[in-house]
Amino acid sequence: MLYTEEAIKNRKSKAQTIRKTISIIIYILLTPLLIYNISLIAQAITNPNKTPSFMGIKTYTIISGSMEPEFKIGDIVIVKETKEDEIKEQDVISFRHGQSIITHRIIAIEEIENKKTYKTKGDSNNVEDAESIDFALVEGKVIGRIPFLGRVSQLLQGKVTLIVIALMAYIYFSHASKVNRIKNRRKVKRLKYEEEKN
Repeated sequence: MLYTEEAIKNRKSKAQTIRKTISIIIYILLTPLLIYNISLIAQAITNPNKTPSFMGIKTYTIISGSMEPEFKIGDIVIVKETKEDEIKEQDVISFRHGQSIITHRIIAIEEIENKKTYKTKGDSNNVEDAESIDFALVEGKVIGRIPFLGRVSQLLQGKVTLIVIALMAYIYFSHASKVNRIKNRRKVKRLKYEEEKN
């Protein structure tokens, strides 16, 4: 490795370019995530009884096999908020049931005194759900799914999260220590070179 002034200057310039590029990439990735999280937090504070959404989109993890084979345990369903007149029979909806969110298919729509209610059923269940659903309980219509990602989300809860964070911290500090040792060695070599040059 050369230790001329020009070589040192070139290495510093390349290092600065790499750092700037990494910073730009991090900002590009983190800014949308920050906006997304701020939006969800604000909605959770202003309307605690409703699931926060981003531009009308919500996500839920499937935790039972009632909608197999279309939706499996661990899938994440993508749910879009919708108007009442856009909901039809055979649509799959997510709706509130007490403190839980259930994702089932509409098998019938009933209208009594201009008020619609929805009969729902899990595709793999033998019987329909006991209670009809009012539109006020509907979180939205399912428009897609992400296979198995919900399992990853569940794994990263609790103790596993702490282990992952500890491992990442260990890797980061080990790497930082190694980088500092390399910098110090280079600094010693550079000073030695400058002394020999003079």
